[in-house]
Amino acid sequence: MVTRMANRSMKDDNNLVWNKGVNPVVGFNFMLRVELAFDLPCKSVRAFTKENEYELIQEGGLNDYVHMKRKPISKPFTLEVERYIGVDYIDPLPNGAELALPVLLIIARYPTHNFNPQMWTRVYGFTGCTVMKKTYGELVADKSSLITDTTTIAYREMILLDLPWVDALNEDKTFEGKAKG
Repeated sequence: MVTRMANRSMKDDNNLVWNKGVNPVVGFNFMLRVELAFDLPCKSVRAFTKENEYELIQEGGLNDYVHMKRKPISKPFTLEVERYIGVDYIDPLPNGAELALPVLLIIARYPTHNFNPQMWTRVYGFTGCTVMKKTYGELVADKSSLITDTTTIAYREMILLDLPWVDALNEDKTFEGKAKG
């Protein structure tokens, strides 16, 4: 009897109705690609949201029901990126820069796959980006630390791409055990 080793691929463990949830994406292997020319390693990317604003309208006679109508956007959506100082000769995100191409936040499952688009797990694309603010790290004489700067980027649209083929390409084809008999 030939038995197969436990496989953690999304292809086998993710069904339409029943999802085992055994293959989550790691949160420490990411990079930012700016203008499709600069790959920027980051210390952290702060949690970002894209929240729409709504006007609540209560109709007469229906006291337990409220209509929601979307309002125009009153403030830009933002993304905050923290990076180490001294890793670039030029700053690809200077204050006030209006970027022509989308900024890509690339998340890969494995450390060696950041540069291979076929191996990316998830990509957030931010279009219409403008660098709004730069905050430079704190210098403290009695602490040993690396200097960072935080860049706040305003964007118009966020596009989310899940790329599940990384699991299908890396499927483990080894077998456990041998045929008996």
